[in-house]
Amino acid sequence: MVAGEPDSVRVKFINGQWLVRVVEGGRLTHQLFDIHAEAEAFAEEERHRLGLPGEPPAAEPVQVKRRSGRR
Repeated sequence: MVAGEPDSVRVKFINGQWLVRVVEGGRLTHQLFDIHAEAEAFAEEERHRLGLPGEPPAAEPVQVKRRSGRR
């Protein structure tokens, strides 16, 4: 329960997965996705269902390139 928090839908990249966090009527639910596009589609459906405005997609995580010891 997240009393006092307004209805909202957010997408975040956490530990290699996309988390869609939904607050509705003070209750928090979440859904995990492996694919960013699927998370964004679900989030948009939830925003539409709750009558919330759309939001731009969450930013893709920056991938760190590792150097190999070879040249």
